[in-house]
Amino acid sequence: MPADDSQFISLVPKGSPHRVSGERTIMLPSITLEILTTRLIELESWVLEGLNDPFWRLYIPVSGSAKVWVGDDIGSPTQLVPGVAYVIPPHTTINSENPESFSKWYVHFTLGPAGDRVRPGIFPVESTPQMLATLESLTKPENFNFPWSSAALVAEALQQLPTEIWTDRRLDARVERAMDFMHTNLNRKLSTEDVARAAGLSVRNLNHLFNQHVAMPPMRVLLDYRLDKSCRLLRHTDDSIDQVAEDCGFPNRYYFSRMLKQHRGTSPAAYRRGQF
Repeated sequence: MPADDSQFISLVPKGSPHRVSGERTIMLPSITLEILTTRLIELESWVLEGLNDPFWRLYIPVSGSAKVWVGDDIGSPTQLVPGVAYVIPPHTTINSENPESFSKWYVHFTLGPAGDRVRPGIFPVESTPQMLATLESLTKPENFNFPWSSAALVAEALQQLPTEIWTDRRLDARVERAMDFMHTNLNRKLSTEDVARAAGLSVRNLNHLFNQHVAMPPMRVLLDYRLDKSCRLLRHTDDSIDQVAEDCGFPNRYYFSRMLKQHRGTSPAAYRRGQF
């Protein structure tokens, strides 16, 4: 679907000495890909119960088998087998178990506020020849310090997802503008007035649009963004809990711990221990 031309940003600012003439025929939307971790693991036991994380998962089985299911739907598990890759969007509640030893590559990643706003689920995709060749390259020591192969795996898998998992979550452009502003300013003290100003709205209209399109007030969305970022930092960095709280815009670690417990049902230390 063509993007709204009003959202395009000129690369030649008004008053610039540069001169560019011609017609723009195609302009694709931007995305922010962050690779959080890429690992090959061998599992004797793999039991997840109600796992729900704010980042994407890409599973690529190597040997053995396991099963994963969404929420309480244990009667319809997805079998994880070699030859198929599996994409799991953020905030998909999953459970798993393996009847035998099981090894897999997995990648955790994010796509930014727009790309992460998708329908939850477990989506099997083909392990293409390109993906298999990329996996082979991941075992070479010269690639250990660079994320390019991981990014190639993610791109190859995402291209196979049904477009409707994104399009059925599309929001009003003004709501997206407000959410982008919040997402990029998580370490700042923000008020509803700040967000409304950034979106070009009154506070009243901002609250109305958020309740209409997101079913939550703006400040609750901001809190969720802060908790999402804190979970990513706890899981994928060695930053102290005090540092995580500061980086995510919480006034102190105690308030951060209270919010994480209240809204995610866990403490920072417990969430960090649950790495898998």
